Amino acid sequence: MQQSKQEVHSYKGDDIDLRALFNCLVAGRFLIAGLTGFGTVIAILYVLMLPPTPIYKATSTFTSPTTMSVISSNRLNLTDQTKVSIFSKFLTHLSSKKLQKEVFVKGDFITRFNKDNSPIYDVDEFISGTTESLRVFQPVTLENKNLGSSDPEYSVTIEGTNAEVISEYLNSLVDLANARTINELIGLNELLSVNRIEEISIERNLLLEKVERNRLNQIKRIKEDDGQKIRQINDQIDRARYKAKQSRLSQIAVLHDSARIAKSLGVIDNNFKLFEGNSISSDLTIAIGEYLDLPEWYVYGEKALLQRIDLLESRTNDDPFIPELVTLNNALNEIQNNNLLKTLETRINDSPFVAEIVKLDIEVIKLEKSRELYLNPFNAMRLNQISLTPSIPINEPNIRLTVLLAFISSFMISIFLVLIMGALKPDEKTLA
Repeated sequence: MQQSKQEVHSYKGDDIDLRALFNCLVAGRFLIAGLTGFGTVIAILYVLMLPPTPIYKATSTFTSPTTMSVISSNRLNLTDQTKVSIFSKFLTHLSSKKLQKEVFVKGDFITRFNKDNSPIYDVDEFISGTTESLRVFQPVTLENKNLGSSDPEYSVTIEGTNAEVISEYLNSLVDLANARTINELIGLNELLSVNRIEEISIERNLLLEKVERNRLNQIKRIKEDDGQKIRQINDQIDRARYKAKQSRLSQIAVLHDSARIAKSLGVIDNNFKLFEGNSISSDLTIAIGEYLDLPEWYVYGEKALLQRIDLLESRTNDDPFIPELVTLNNALNEIQNNNLLKTLETRINDSPFVAEIVKLDIEVIKLEKSRELYLNPFNAMRLNQISLTPSIPINEPNIRLTVLLAFISSFMISIFLVLIMGALKPDEKTLA
């Protein structure tokens, strides 16, 4: 218990006495005021002794584009654009904070404006502060003696400590604003061209699909027709072969009957030798026409009939004895080698055979060639001059900032010194 009381007492002895600190600051108020005033006066004297920083102003003046240049831009199919509308687009881009920042970043002007390599904690704030002096002035109507016309003249200015850098920045800004305006105008026609090309592409693909579908349907119809014809011819061939076979079998049956009759009647050999002229024998005369009506068993005899039967039975193919097969096979070969079908099947591209597709391809070629005209020189404004003029040195913003920082720093340092002196002062209770 005693140890715990000691620890608590020791802890309370280490607490910060705010009243003592306040009394210490009150006691050293004259020292704080003196050090703060001394530091502030020194800062003011230092700033006043600094040489003036020269501020330069870069100025660019321009007017609206010429009428001839706008007419030449009609090659881009921008017939609804006038020099006033084009110039208005250019001024809009020139005044755009986004474009000014883009030029600043792309041209690495962050490094070029910050030659001291000072730390930049907020890039956007640094860019805004640097380009804050950029101004686009309202038009002043001047007489353009060269063109004999009166056009409004605009000016854009920017101020800075580095004449070369602000001049280059202004040049880059004007060039990019001009290029962006031209690209925007070109984009209108480009968009129309691209849209039309896409439409043509879709229309062309649809036509190709239709033509290809028609060609495939035609191939299918030809194959179906040829297949039907081939089946019909094959049926005719089968019928002819079947007919020839049946005829041969019938002939064999008839010859068998004739051979049996000839054998039963003893007619072994043929009787062709009996027919000399118009007579069969000395006491039998038969006309040539009547000879054809004689039975085969009598004319050929058994031996010849049996030989004929052997020949007919040993025959394996009746095709050589079917005259109509020649015509049928020729017709079958012609169908199987259909030249039109082979041409349609081997065709790779149908577009040359479609007049509509040929016209669309010609239109695409014309559109592609017209896009080459975009390279035609054209400006959204007429640049008159870019000049650098030294301005009156301006130091007031730096004086205020420097004095304020000096005042705050001196005040903080004086408080710190008073607190240290109070801490080092011997405790009166201890001395007593």
